[in-house]
Amino acid sequence: MVACIVDQVALLKILAHAAKFPSSSINGVLLGNCAEGSNVEIHDVIPLCHSTVTLAPPLEIGLAQVESYTHIAGGLKIVGYYQSDARFGPGDLSPLGRKIADKVFEHQSDAVVLVLDNKRLEQFCKAQVDNPFELFNRDGAKAWKRAGSSGAAADGGDTATKLQLKGNDWKQLREEFFTMFKQLKHRTLYDFEEHLDDPAKDWLNRNFSAGLKFVLPGNAL
Repeated sequence: MVACIVDQVALLKILAHAAKFPSSSINGVLLGNCAEGSNVEIHDVIPLCHSTVTLAPPLEIGLAQVESYTHIAGGLKIVGYYQSDARFGPGDLSPLGRKIADKVFEHQSDAVVLVLDNKRLEQFCKAQVDNPFELFNRDGAKAWKRAGSSGAAADGGDTATKLQLKGNDWKQLREEFFTMFKQLKHRTLYDFEEHLDDPAKDWLNRNFSAGLKFVLPGNAL
């Protein structure tokens, strides 16, 4: 398994997506760079859906739009998929999530999946664990397997280091998430499903990304 290195802003977007729709399942795609045999680097995410994650048409349209965007913009490509299940339980990859991940895998052999585990998210907010995400990758048996996580438990328990947070640590990510939440920044993030209902809502979240740095600790507002 190659290393998966993710920018903190990408994880904050996933956390914002989940915080905006706390009673819904959410999903989206991971954008970054990856060459065969090298690290997977995740620089951004595109939120897709929150209430229609079991319906094919909005997802298919969203995936097609994201793929078109990456071809036009250049620089980044789809390197994976993310989801969070509305069920309050252990994070796992849903059957639909596996199908979407398989589609990504067809174009990117080192594709990864991030699952935001609701139980671990609660523990993350209480500083009981450092990393609320589960990382999945495709194994030789053509099945998606949990690869482990880099966040050690607060009590010092060991976990495999598979997911690396670029440029910051998990404790700082928690503080940034709290700051973002308190300032209601998560409400300004839009997924593709919202864009279908209101085209004025920017599913690329350019303003969100541009303004996010101003709400983080140590930055002027």
